[in-house]
Amino acid sequence: MPRKVRKTLLFLGLIVLMIVAVLVGFFLGFRYVKEQNQRLDAMSESFDREGKSPITADTKGAVEIFIAQQSNTDDIAETLKEAGLIKNTFAYKLISKFNGFDGQYQYGTHYLLPDMTYDEMMLILTRQPKQISLTFYEGMTYEQMRDAMIEAGMRFSPELLDAMMMRPSLFTDYSFISGIEERAGREWLLQGYLWPDTYLFDINATEQQILRIFLNNTEAKIAEGKYYERAKQQGMTLDDAIILASVVQVEGTISEMNKIARVFINRMNADMPLEAEPTVNYLRVRDGKEPQLWMNADELQEYAGSPYNTYYFTGLPPGPINSPGAVAIEAVLWPATERTWPGAERYLFFTATGTGTTDFSFTYEEHAEKTSKYKEAYEG
Repeated sequence: MPRKVRKTLLFLGLIVLMIVAVLVGFFLGFRYVKEQNQRLDAMSESFDREGKSPITADTKGAVEIFIAQQSNTDDIAETLKEAGLIKNTFAYKLISKFNGFDGQYQYGTHYLLPDMTYDEMMLILTRQPKQISLTFYEGMTYEQMRDAMIEAGMRFSPELLDAMMMRPSLFTDYSFISGIEERAGREWLLQGYLWPDTYLFDINATEQQILRIFLNNTEAKIAEGKYYERAKQQGMTLDDAIILASVVQVEGTISEMNKIARVFINRMNADMPLEAEPTVNYLRVRDGKEPQLWMNADELQEYAGSPYNTYYFTGLPPGPINSPGAVAIEAVLWPATERTWPGAERYLFFTATGTGTTDFSFTYEEHAEKTSKYKEAYEG
């Protein structure tokens, strides 16, 4: 065979091999992309259907990854490499940019698997991370709220959270903070301002992030209810209103709160002590004792030295005894009037009936008689 023909055949053979290689590469690449898209579509559908990642802390082999706030793709690539999930940070960053994931990563705690592709990791890290849903009810104290978060598995430092509760100066960007009075004996300066509601928390949320989640909601609710303006009209500070509302919150049912608030306001106007059992029960529960519906002289005397004991100290307690809800706050800001409750401004007493309702009185004699009757019936 002539040399020229041999060269031509060799050249054609190389071209054929190159074409075959390209076709094989194209086929394999197409199959990979197709399979990858199927995996990503399935994962996306799982996110859309469940509202959360299909990979959780309970998934076998799951690796926990925490994406800090304001992390960029470089930071995330380094975090993944340190966790042993990727080997090449440059490749990760290149694929992230190519896929349009840059700037889409979500702060919080995510779970990944070591055998995931870069694309799969990116999809999970750009979706809503694992969060804990907690509901805090009206009337819960700060300590009860803190303990509920601990029980739910959140990883903050209780000691640091306690310290921040005593430092409103860290949160002066909220308008209501400047109105919180640091009165003698006041416990947990931010207590009363952690709005009762349902919240979503990241398991690794910092102490300040946790408090800001509460305070953001409180700021919005105060503005929405126009509480500043109404408190000013009533001749009280918002802080005073929150303190009194925390007492009203645990004194009676929703339908009676505006009447209870009116009685307390009447008593303060008359320079009478509030004589509210919830303020003493606040101290009892703090000390691990059971709350009492009615208290005898010895039980009241036990906490005679605390400014929270409104049987021994005139005026409001030094701070809120819990987190009041909107109904209690609005009961204080819009208490019962003569128009809605005849005799409203003359009522000075009320007592629990033992059946979940409240009975109101004008005079101490009437009040004492009712209290004795209800207590006797309740105790059998």
